[in-house]
Amino acid sequence: MTSWILRALGVEVDDVDGLVEWALRWQLGQWGILAAVLMGILTFVCWWLYKKSPQEVSGGRRFLLTFSRLCFLALLLAILLQPVLVLTLEREVPRTLPVIVDRTGSMALVDADGTSRLQKVNEALNSEGGVSLLSSLEKELKVSRFSFDADSLEEVENPGDPLTARGEETALGDVLHKAMERYRGAFPAGFVVISDGGQNSGEALGSTAQQLKEAGIPVFAIGVGDVDARDVAIESVEVREVLLADDAAPVSVKLRTQGMAGGSGRVIFSLGGVEVAAEEVDVTQDGLQEVSTLFIPKRVGEYVLEARFETDGPGEALDQNNTGRAALRVVDRRLRVLLVDQAPRWEFKYLEAMLLRERRVDLSCFLFEGDREIAQVAGSPYLEQFPLRPEDLFDFDLVLLGDVDPRYLPEGHLALLGEYVSSAGGALVVIAGKRYMPSSYRRTMLEQLLPVELAGASIGAANAAATRPLRLNFTPAGRQSVMLQLGDDPAASEALWRSLPPIYWTARVERAKPAAEVLLTRPEATSSAEATPVVALHRYGAGEVLFMGTDNFWRFRRNVGDRYHSVLWGQIIQRMAGARLLTEVPRVTLKANKRRFRQGDRVRIYARLFTSGWEPREEEVVEAILAAGDDPGRRQAVALRAIPGQLGIYRAEFAAGTPGNYRLALPGDEVASVDFTVRDDNREYARASLNEALLRDLAGQTGGAYFPLEQLELLPAALTERSARLTSLKEVDLWSSPLFFVVLILLLTGEWIGRKVSELK
Repeated sequence: MTSWILRALGVEVDDVDGLVEWALRWQLGQWGILAAVLMGILTFVCWWLYKKSPQEVSGGRRFLLTFSRLCFLALLLAILLQPVLVLTLEREVPRTLPVIVDRTGSMALVDADGTSRLQKVNEALNSEGGVSLLSSLEKELKVSRFSFDADSLEEVENPGDPLTARGEETALGDVLHKAMERYRGAFPAGFVVISDGGQNSGEALGSTAQQLKEAGIPVFAIGVGDVDARDVAIESVEVREVLLADDAAPVSVKLRTQGMAGGSGRVIFSLGGVEVAAEEVDVTQDGLQEVSTLFIPKRVGEYVLEARFETDGPGEALDQNNTGRAALRVVDRRLRVLLVDQAPRWEFKYLEAMLLRERRVDLSCFLFEGDREIAQVAGSPYLEQFPLRPEDLFDFDLVLLGDVDPRYLPEGHLALLGEYVSSAGGALVVIAGKRYMPSSYRRTMLEQLLPVELAGASIGAANAAATRPLRLNFTPAGRQSVMLQLGDDPAASEALWRSLPPIYWTARVERAKPAAEVLLTRPEATSSAEATPVVALHRYGAGEVLFMGTDNFWRFRRNVGDRYHSVLWGQIIQRMAGARLLTEVPRVTLKANKRRFRQGDRVRIYARLFTSGWEPREEEVVEAILAAGDDPGRRQAVALRAIPGQLGIYRAEFAAGTPGNYRLALPGDEVASVDFTVRDDNREYARASLNEALLRDLAGQTGGAYFPLEQLELLPAALTERSARLTSLKEVDLWSSPLFFVVLILLLTGEWIGRKVSELK
């Protein structure tokens, strides 16, 4: 009946399943009052005329004739007002079902059965069962097939063609977001995602899942791959850029294991192709693990340190990620250290003896109250005077400044120390003393250099504090600092510190400066008091300043001799002076913003350049040479441009090229260089196992379902919403529709027949 009425109104009903509601609107409704008045007049006239009809016409027939006439006249007046019928129509349409297949690099991984993941997908979808399943879905749904690599979503033109894995990252969140945009308003029955769940870049999947849930689009995740795949990935190899020949060098490797819990293996370290160390690895639980060891480089030169993991037992799903590399340079030069104090106190004596024994240290000493004649003795490390010229002071890698009366270090001397640290990139270690350091240096240049804020203290107060034994406390930064490590790991090191003899004095300071890193603190008398920093470090300009708030570390020698005192000071000196090892020429400092880059990353080189007299260079452009380590003949010029307003400071920026090791060198009387590595960082090799938890979570959050690829036949049963009901508005000009005129003719014909039967004119 509804369909017949719609046709009579002139509405196409081929795509309409029903009428939801209707409403009437008058286009010329402003004439409604006039039409009502006119209708009232016509009603009276019709009633009066039929009342005058012959008496033999019954009252009932007279009423019907009058009613027919009035209805006809009312419809004629309605034409003048142009009525429009607004219809809300409903139709049922099949939903769309996009099938999105992952073809990123990880889908090329071969599982334990010897078949790649993408090959399994191709076989499942193009097999007789897969084709039959999709054909059955296409009877009720509009099925379309897509593939994606990285964050690109592409429609598959020929479903029969096998897909090929490619791409170095998986941005599943971005892909689903693009699918949502593509099917906005299309009422998808859901998204079928066939993947190994290797999400490693792009938009966070949690936010995308929330958007899918709000849009009412469930995700039906089909997992591909082995959940228990064994894999070890070397994420990074950390080693200093410049090492000293014949000195033990630390190296650490970060491993990420999957499916290896309870297994074991070993990390083998090779330098220039020669094995230099090996460490056994026991995997107690999967996740991130760090392996550290020491090795001794023997020969000067440029090398690549390679760390390779070899597993015990069954093989791994992926072995391309079992190797990590880091470029380094081995040099054979001595650290130039200047030890300055007023008088030979205990810390000075033991520190001097230790440094004189160190073959890697070229020690110079100066005592303001010492005998000047000692400097005349052949082979003496003592200087005749404190270095007062930049060319004399700035060539030192490290200055150790002790308890010196400020009268011996006027502002000119302190200003030179400030330039040594801030401009020349030198390292300064200030060792506190009971007499002058640092309390007597308030409102001087040295106070600006220190990483702590000073407090006034009297000699009497200092001596009183020296009667009480003190145990220093580690901060989180101190536990991780290489300078304070006395054991094999932070926990063992802290335990050793607790077993050492106590100290009896620390300098009174207010607090650490905002950017300073506090390593050791002293306990206070009240628990509410803020801990006082004892060892603190901060960067000052191009260099660093370390504050040692006690001169009592020599007490660690009790009963054990140099065992811990020498280790502690040796690590402090190597850490602080080691920054100068990064360049062969102290007057030229070259630094890159990172040591490792991905291809296409921006490489930024910063240079601090001085003349032989330690004056800042003033050229606008200084040319450097960039050479590839694996192909020395492949070179290019790089322009270092002066930074306005910063004398001697230069900058260059360029894109990282093809993977490999690179060196940027600045030619001159003495060549200075900086090394960096461009790596082929394929994120698809970061995880070898199927990330079933991620896919299950995605399906659960969106109201969908998860199946392994082997249970693909369960998909049709999970698709409960296969059609959608769409509503649309349709306006029909009722006054000009066929039905309207049929009703007019019927009313007019009915009245005519009634009058004939009643024998009226």
